[in-house]
Amino acid sequence: MALGIVALAAFALALAPADAGAVFTQCPPVGSDTGCQFLITVTNGAPTVQQDPAQPPYEQSDDSLIGVQNSSSKALAALPMSAPGLFGFEFDGICNPNLSSSTGPVAPGCVPAPGAPPGTVCGPQNGTCSFPKPPGQPAGYTEPGAPSGNTQNGYEGPTTWFSAVSADSSSGTVNFSPTLGPGKSTFFSLEAPPSLQQLMIGTPVAGKPSFGSVVGLPSNKKCVSRRKFRIRIRQPGGIKIQTALVFVNGSKVKVLKRKVFRKLRHTAGVNLRGLPLGTFKVRIVVLTTDGDTIKGTRTYHTCTKKRKSKRPPKL
Repeated sequence: MALGIVALAAFALALAPADAGAVFTQCPPVGSDTGCQFLITVTNGAPTVQQDPAQPPYEQSDDSLIGVQNSSSKALAALPMSAPGLFGFEFDGICNPNLSSSTGPVAPGCVPAPGAPPGTVCGPQNGTCSFPKPPGQPAGYTEPGAPSGNTQNGYEGPTTWFSAVSADSSSGTVNFSPTLGPGKSTFFSLEAPPSLQQLMIGTPVAGKPSFGSVVGLPSNKKCVSRRKFRIRIRQPGGIKIQTALVFVNGSKVKVLKRKVFRKLRHTAGVNLRGLPLGTFKVRIVVLTTDGDTIKGTRTYHTCTKKRKSKRPPKL
C-alpha cells in the first residue's frame, strides 16, 4: 500500500546540557558518540526533535546517530523526514563508521553483507556491513545507497529500512519493521542535518509497515533539466587518490581513471536530465594512499542559468 505525500508537521526544539554526558540513551555507543546526537519523540500531538550537543557526528565528519522514542498511544509504522542532504548515503553508516577517524564501536547487531569474504570486519568506510533485512521489508527491495550484493545500506538500525528518498536526497521515509510500539525506542543513522532547525519531521504513520511513495519531490510540470556532464575530481596537493567514490542524488556513479600527461585523473558522469527545478548535491569521497578519507560536495542547480563558482571545489 502506498504512503501518500505528507505535509511536514510543526516540531518543538530543545537543547540538552552540553556537560551532561550521553543524554539520550535510546542509542548505543557508536564511533565517537556515547548516545543519540538527535532524538525524535513521537507523541499523540506534534513530534519533537532534541539535540545533545555533547555528541558529535559519530564518524567525526558529517553523519548523525538518531534515536526515535514512541511516546504516543499507537504503534509507529513510518516516519517521513527532511533536511538538506539528509539521505545522501555514503557507505559510512553506523555499521561502517570509518573507525580510522573515530574511536568507538560499530552499532551492535551489524553483520557482513551476504557473500562478504571470510574474516570481514565491520568498521571501515566501505559499506560491507549492515543490519540483517528486517521482517516486513518488501521482498526484493534494495535500500537506496546499498552496495552491490546487499539489500541494506548500513545506515539502518536493527528494525528500520529506508524508502521514498527524493532525487536531491533531502527527504525520505524511515520505516519500522516490526512497528515501533508505544513506549518503545529504536535508532538509525543519516547524514547530519545542517542545523537542528532544518531537521523536519513529517506526520507519523501508524498501523502496519507500508512501502512508502516518494515524499516531498518538487513538481516537474514547469521545467525538466537537460543537464548531463562529466566532472573531474581534484587531487589536493600532497595526497594521492587510491579510490574515489561519487554519489549523484544519493546514488553511486561510475568513476573512470585515465592518464593525461602521465598524471592519473578520476572523472565521473553527472546526469541531471529529467529532474525538476531544484538544487542537487554531488558528494565525493576519496580514500588516499595514506589511508585517510576526504569528503567534498559540489552543488548544481537545475532549470536556471549557470552560476559561476567563486572558488574551486575541495575535490
